[in-house]
Amino acid sequence: MHPLTSLLKLPLLLCGLALPVLAADPSCDFQAVGDPRNGLLFIARTQRSDLTVSSALGQFQQIALDGGYELGGELIQGNSGRLSFLQASNSPALVVWVDADNSGNVSLTMQLARNQKADVAGVKTEFCSLLGKLKGGSEGDAVAAAARSRSGLGRFIAVKAVQFSADLSREVKQALRGPAAKGKLSRALIGSGAYAGDGEYREAFAPLQAKYLGRKYEIDGQLHVVSRDTLNREMRITFLVTPTRGLLGIRQDAEYNNLNFQISCTLASDQSLFFSTLSEGNWVKLVGTVTAINPGGIELTDCRQAN
Repeated sequence: MHPLTSLLKLPLLLCGLALPVLAADPSCDFQAVGDPRNGLLFIARTQRSDLTVSSALGQFQQIALDGGYELGGELIQGNSGRLSFLQASNSPALVVWVDADNSGNVSLTMQLARNQKADVAGVKTEFCSLLGKLKGGSEGDAVAAAARSRSGLGRFIAVKAVQFSADLSREVKQALRGPAAKGKLSRALIGSGAYAGDGEYREAFAPLQAKYLGRKYEIDGQLHVVSRDTLNREMRITFLVTPTRGLLGIRQDAEYNNLNFQISCTLASDQSLFFSTLSEGNWVKLVGTVTAINPGGIELTDCRQAN
């Protein structure tokens, strides 16, 4: 039996990797943190001086792809970065985060939801074995480069702002449907019932964060708000995402824009001249990287005018 198939109610947890028995990384430091009734947090760490951020994250793309997992995003900023991969067959989906820095520190992190259980020894064996698969130097660089070419992470995805907003809104509502419905029937029948807590909403939303953080988009649309934060020297725009209605495609008034899923961009510092040409209602096409997503909107940074 695979080390992680002993999960109660989650018989497929990580079993898709179908890996042979591997020698664990001898430098692997493993911790299981928290009360199992709340969902344990698993962390496995190693330190490899022959690994860069790009190499470590690229190699784990290959590990995830070989296991049939859904890759999330990859976000590298400065001397550190993170990658996520998901197993969507569980509810909520299981998310594994890979964090790496240019000092050679690499970690795997997985937070279980409160109804998910795992054999701690099995998770330790599996995570330390996965870390033991990392290859250093030019060999690891070659594996990482091939994995990136195969996965497509880092490529810009072209979207229209209004449709992108509508698609994300539906996805968010679907993800949060369980917590939102908790106790709804009993409240309707007898006027009282349990509400989902903040933790349950965070657990349900975590797979979406893993899926979108680090993704790169080319977004085409009209501007709703153009603003400059003089204190932080930030140049920000918000897209107009009000939908069109009826056969004539009449757009909902812009004053209702905030009722829809928001798309915001912070422009790169070298875009000051371009930013000075922008005003509300302008059409623009920007490229940027997702650095935050919440139930009400998505934020991209380092945004630039698309070529």
